[in-house]
Amino acid sequence: MIRAALLLAVAGFVLTILLVTLWPARSEVDEEFALPFSASGALDGLSFKGMFGPPDGSSDRADVLHFRDGHFWSKNCVPCGFSPGRYKSWPTDDGVGFEGILKSPDRGRFHYSGVVRDGRVFARLKWRKERWYWTIDKDFRFEGVRAERSASVSAKSMTLVALAADPEPYECRL
Repeated sequence: MIRAALLLAVAGFVLTILLVTLWPARSEVDEEFALPFSASGALDGLSFKGMFGPPDGSSDRADVLHFRDGHFWSKNCVPCGFSPGRYKSWPTDDGVGFEGILKSPDRGRFHYSGVVRDGRVFARLKWRKERWYWTIDKDFRFEGVRAERSASVSAKSMTLVALAADPEPYECRL
């Protein structure tokens, strides 16, 4: 009887330690996707087809940037595990400014900031991936023109695709 109680106490202690160390703290939980996907933004319904690459202008990768339901996402980033992120927008002298973040549980985050004017988008991106032994910080840019939108694509469906993503390293190299 004492042996069973001791075994049960040890098992409870081990389970408690595992839960405390593996369960994310409240501040680490991304509450962004706890919100309903009914929000709207000034750029909702727009998509931009263009090129993604380093800030020096040698863009080498085609991409499409979508804005729907108060969220935005990149066609290339979703299969690499980056979920759609909420964006904010505001009027500027040049058009509509915007900013938002795409996050991946294991690949870091992309911070987008840009402007949409005359049917074109110009955005700067900063990719950051923190590791315990070093942090990767890389700058990119995206420039594109307004594209036809796909009626079947939504932020919610793209979040599900991103969460299920299991990309090969080559497909998602930067």
